[in-house]
Amino acid sequence: MKLGEFCVVIIVMIVFLEFMGIPTGLSTIANSYGININPATSQLTNADMGNSSSYLYLFGAGIGILIILAAAGAIIVGLFAKTYDVSLIILPLIISTAGVFIATFWTIILYIKGFEQVWATNLVTIIMGGIGVAFIWSCVNYFAGR
Repeated sequence: MKLGEFCVVIIVMIVFLEFMGIPTGLSTIANSYGININPATSQLTNADMGNSSSYLYLFGAGIGILIILAAAGAIIVGLFAKTYDVSLIILPLIISTAGVFIATFWTIILYIKGFEQVWATNLVTIIMGGIGVAFIWSCVNYFAGR
């Protein structure tokens, strides 16, 4: 499977598990942006991005303006450079998808461990481990196959 398809499959799987009431790494990221979802009903309870910790960190001290200026400068330099590599734009998406996947993997393992059923922990480890190895293999194929 191609790397872009893997990123979409992993994100959809994580969102599906979150809406089913299973805690994932997505809930901690959403909480840092001020989005709160009730785990029992999977309903949105609060969404206040303007007062969230991540928003205030980025845009409260003017750091966000510097990020926007640096991104605009990189785009302008990229327009004039002839050796522009697309993987530099795709890499943050891959890293963030891998980070959310690892956080979800660990959160689900801790959740299943609370049931004290070793077979369930082993089953989740095999499934999520297989998906993780396939994602790593897809990353190697993408970056080495250029």
